[in-house]
Amino acid sequence: MTATIAFRIILSSLLGISMLSATSGALARDSSVSSACATLEFMAKMTALNLVLPSGQDRMSELDAVQSALVEMNRLACQPVMHTDVTRFQSTYDNAMRVSDDLHNSAWYFPNGQLFVSRPGRDTAVYYPNGQVMAFGWMGGGQTIYWPNGNPATFSFRTINEAWYYPDGHIVTYLAGVSGARWFYPFARLDGQVGQEMISADWGVNGEYFSALQFNRNGLVFVRRERIRDKLVLSETELLDVPGVLLMITRLYQAPDNARLFIPGDGSITGAPW
Repeated sequence: MTATIAFRIILSSLLGISMLSATSGALARDSSVSSACATLEFMAKMTALNLVLPSGQDRMSELDAVQSALVEMNRLACQPVMHTDVTRFQSTYDNAMRVSDDLHNSAWYFPNGQLFVSRPGRDTAVYYPNGQVMAFGWMGGGQTIYWPNGNPATFSFRTINEAWYYPDGHIVTYLAGVSGARWFYPFARLDGQVGQEMISADWGVNGEYFSALQFNRNGLVFVRRERIRDKLVLSETELLDVPGVLLMITRLYQAPDNARLFIPGDGSITGAPW
């Protein structure tokens, strides 16, 4: 083997290692941004639901401001197909506040300067634009999740058989992630009896019944039994995404929300949001 051939073999090996390292690094950086954007998507769903189903003490102007800040961060950090050096290091809001010094490796901030995450793709606290914490730890299940208004949504996120609560404290379900569990509307039974009106005693199960809300000419609400079918047939994995399922229910009644702005296509249910 001549020295020239040996040199070419060594150079080829080094280039291969270098390209592999560069590719791995790029994938890691893309993964961190994707993780932060999945978290932002989940936060948008939580905010949209808090706006549609507020508690009596909620300030709607504050929730509107929260949603607007999420939309702006999504536009600059998550909607670009790829990040150039300009968008990665110099994406700025209209008020000249920078989203991040480095979208891949540094903290992300909302237009008002409020921290979103201290580092994308890491186990860190996550904050709404109004300063309310969404979760004190984020890269896995089992933690308490809060609505933008500060009320707890669940005390063990993405955990099967755990309860979820509406922004006003009413129960959503006692058994998240369970096909055929009872799910409830956030108001009292329409027949005057004690308890909340039930969405279904067998939610997500094909062919079972759910209570569809109807309105008469005077605007009074009543319930009609409908079969669970098509998109309402849900797997146990899908039923872990309680905010996504709730948005699907509110959309049955054509309640407007902006959560679709944060996700590709027309879906409302995702996997683990990190």
